[in-house]
Amino acid sequence: MNITKHAFERMRERGFTVEMLGKVLRRKDLVRDPSDKEGVSKIITEVDNRFWALIVSDDLKTLITVRRAHEDEVQEARED
Repeated sequence: MNITKHAFERMRERGFTVEMLGKVLRRKDLVRDPSDKEGVSKIITEVDNRFWALIVSDDLKTLITVRRAHEDEVQEARED
């Protein structure tokens, strides 16, 4: 997966490691929600007991940014 400069900087700021990204990508139950932007999806997932939101290209080839998931996103992810 390609990681944009912006995503890499956000990962470093927020303590989201490449190993954590690997855990996300190996998940069999990975759920993507289409974003408002064309060609972009949002993944809400739990890694190391924290929920994260990853914004990725629809083909999963590029990580655009990463952040902690908002509470409403966590609730939605738990319902799925």
